[in-house]
Parts: sequence; C-alpha cells; structure tokens
Amino acid sequence: MAAVEALREQQRAAGGSSPAVRRIMPWVLILPGLATTTFFLLVPLFYLLVMSFTEKSSFLFEPVYTLDNYVEIFSQELYLIYTTVFQALGSTIIDLIFGFPFAYILVRKVRYRDLVRALMAFPLFGALYLSFGMKFILLPNATFGKLLVSLGLNPVDYLYSTPTVLFALAVGTFPFMVVNIATALQNVDVVLEEAAAALGANRWQTFTRVLLPLTRAGILSGSLMCFGWNLGVYVVPLILGTTADQRVLAVSMYIKAVKNNDYGLAAAQGIVLMLLASVVTYVSLRYSRGALAE
Repeated sequence: MAAVEALREQQRAAGGSSPAVRRIMPWVLILPGLATTTFFLLVPLFYLLVMSFTEKSSFLFEPVYTLDNYVEIFSQELYLIYTTVFQALGSTIIDLIFGFPFAYILVRKVRYRDLVRALMAFPLFGALYLSFGMKFILLPNATFGKLLVSLGLNPVDYLYSTPTVLFALAVGTFPFMVVNIATALQNVDVVLEEAAAALGANRWQTFTRVLLPLTRAGILSGSLMCFGWNLGVYVVPLILGTTADQRVLAVSMYIKAVKNNDYGLAAAQGIVLMLLASVVTYVSLRYSRGALAE
C-alpha cells in the first residue's frame, strides 16, 4: 500500500508541474534531432547554395559571385539532366515490372519470406561491388561470357551499353521496390482476390481492378525510393556505361570538383540534382491522391 501511495504522489507531483515546464518539455525532447538536422543538413545545404553562385574555387579564398554556373547548366549541359532522368526513370520502370510479380510471389507463395528478404540485402552492399561483379560476369572468359560467345554473341557489346547500365541500376534498387510493394500486399486480404475470381474476373482484371489500386501506396513509395537513389549513382555508368551513359550529373560533379577544382559549377549541379529530386517527389505526392496516407 505504501508503494501505491508513493506512486500516486509522484503522479500528482508530475501533473502539478507548472504550465511553463509543460510548454518547454516538448522542445527539450526534440532539441537533439533539431540540432542534428540543422548542423548536418541545413547548414551544409546553405553553404552549398552559396558556393553554387561563386566562380570556380573562389569560395575557398575570396568569393567572386556569379550566375554563370546556372547559365552554363541550362544552356550547355541540359544533356546531363536528360541522361540522369532517363537512367533513373528507366531503372525504376524495370524495378516495377519485375518487382511487383516478385513481391506477389514472395507474399503469397514463398514460405520462407524472411530468408528471401535477407538474401535481397546483397545488392544494397554498394553500387561499386555490383558494377565490378557485373563487369567480370560479362567478360568473354567468364562463365556467362562464354555462354554468350557460344551463342555467337559478343559479351563486350552488352558490357558497355545503356541496357547494362539500366539493368545494374535496377538490380541495386530492386529490394526497395519489392519490400515496399510486399508491405502493401500484406495488407490486401486474399479473400478479395478470391471474391474477384468468383465474380468472373480473370487474373489481369484482378490485378488491374483489385491489386493495383490497393497497392498504389507501395508502388509509389518504392518508385520514389528507386528513382531518388538512382539519381545520384555515378559508379554504375562510370564502370559499365559508354561515354554517353557517363554524361550524368553525378559523374560531372565529381569531375568538376575533384579533377577541375571547379567547386562553384559542381555545387550548382548538386543544387540542380537536389531540386530535380524534390520536384519529382512533390509532383508524385501531389497527384497520387494521397496514396501514401492510405
């Protein structure tokens, strides 16, 4: 009884705290997260934005402010934006085409789902390992390369090509698509599919009229993750792509900053890349009719 009375006394004391303390306490709790976001996200973005308006490496010494960086991007380097969006969008479409059936089989058919999900983590080890792995697989003396040679095909033609780049990008982000769609599918009762079949719907009608609308949130979130991730990948086109495939914003940023010491132009390209991802995310969420809130 004494312990119960002591607990009640503590509760009354906590409830009797002053209004000022109750108003301050939420801010105290979110202060660590707010400080981390400010110093490690907002402050670097501010410096990156300021640097994007400076000439070459003058930001590090005596800044010379100019708009030439953005003028050059939107007048002479639009192909960088086109190639970047093309690769990110193409790999996302591949992920969606193969990811939905895989997620469906994973949720509805596979017994050891956790094991399969664990194995799907291997592509997330890094784009560098994935790129070199695919490169060695497609070499003429490799196992798969010998198979292509026996079929009268030249594996080198498939090694340095746009389809190989898109496929490698899709493999790297495939788990994102599958996990998001699988999570949405788990919330869809099998009874709905059975009811559709009982009413005379074929598999395609069941997919388009039942599964697709009910898994829209998973498709959208998976597509956004795949698209956003592949916007900034530069190792894959650098190792597996042709010269045209390497003309993406991420590779250009690396060359401008590390090799040419043109930090102003590299920062401007980084800002454009960030705005591109933000615009795509906003448009997707704006016209998805609140799919992610379902």
